[in-house]
Amino acid sequence: MSTTLEQVEKTARLSQNNQLSLMIFQVQFEKENYEPPYYGINVFKVREVLEGRAYEVSSMPDSNSLIEGMIELRGVYLPVIDLPKWMGFEMTEEEREKSIIIVADFSHNFVGLRVSHIYGVEEKEWSDIRPADNYNVNVKTNQIVNHTYLNNTDTLCFILDIEKLLIEAMPTMAQKIFASAESVGDKGIELYPEIYEKTILFAEDSKSIQKYMAMVFDQLKLKFLAFDNGRLLLDYIGSLETLDDISMVFTDLEMPAASGHTVIRELRSSSKTKNLPIIVHTSMTSDNNSREVIDMGANYFIGKVDTDLILETIAKVQVDLYGGREKI
Repeated sequence: MSTTLEQVEKTARLSQNNQLSLMIFQVQFEKENYEPPYYGINVFKVREVLEGRAYEVSSMPDSNSLIEGMIELRGVYLPVIDLPKWMGFEMTEEEREKSIIIVADFSHNFVGLRVSHIYGVEEKEWSDIRPADNYNVNVKTNQIVNHTYLNNTDTLCFILDIEKLLIEAMPTMAQKIFASAESVGDKGIELYPEIYEKTILFAEDSKSIQKYMAMVFDQLKLKFLAFDNGRLLLDYIGSLETLDDISMVFTDLEMPAASGHTVIRELRSSSKTKNLPIIVHTSMTSDNNSREVIDMGANYFIGKVDTDLILETIAKVQVDLYGGREKI
């Protein structure tokens, strides 16, 4: 499941230029007079693509109905998520035989995503990725976080809220995540007065992750503002005369309009924001990605929904800003 050096280098070049590669797929097979919608996933998260018929799915007792079961891939067992079912579609057994399994990595959680067809890979500017609206397709629109278009066409390509999918497909994991956020208030954490007085800004396009981060900050009794993408965050910062009331910035990497890479680059290029603490909070958790964003100017790198690490990082930021005192 390792990414080749060539793939890593290409991804790094694209990220530095505010670009990405999308693997385009469908979750339904074409039928007469019906072309199924297209969806995209960042190639950086894709580890490999498998023929569905080549892997026997073993049942998982007491699992969510969205989990088909487990497959064994070179000695590693992976849950397979029925993506068509999540989207409100059912595959026939014949279609399942012809289907594809995308092996993907989300914050070091490896899962298989059942799809019908891989359309191809297209390179995009992050400015080509646009926030979701309501679309006239047979899907639940709250499962869609962003959209773009297939190259040189007016055909929509939807970007799914994969974090929402994982939370719904793996409720035990979701309960653990949100329980960790809710328990922050029981830890008796005390931060420096300056941190309580100022506001944390964060950019995140997944509503599920926004909810989680808001819970963490609420439990810490910290002031915060959330933005649906990097451009909204940058515009807000640009509208401020000073940053006297801002403590730090958390940013996702994969966002429409302006990616986290753009957020880092623009904040570090301005004299007003060059010293503003930046914490990257992402599911793209490879060592290469961590080194890349730190080299670009981010102060810290956190895999998504690691509550303890968020707390540790806020503690480190306050020491960076105001010197060593009692730790949280």
